[in-house]
Amino acid sequence: MTDPAEMIQWLDRRIASAMTWLEDHGHGSKKPRPEGEIATKEYDVDRFEEIKAAYLKALERRNQEGAAA
Repeated sequence: MTDPAEMIQWLDRRIASAMTWLEDHGHGSKKPRPEGEIATKEYDVDRFEEIKAAYLKALERRNQEGAAA
């Protein structure tokens, strides 16, 4: 299994990368990309944040179960 800290760092980097792309090429930029590309990046950010939250919740639950045993 991938180390939890490594997985969380990977997710954080993916989120940061997509957010940077949106800042550079999103609605407020000088030369925005087509709406479909922007929507895809926004979707990616939402899914990565959702995955990260679920991963953190499962990791917390696993740690609590380990402490109780």
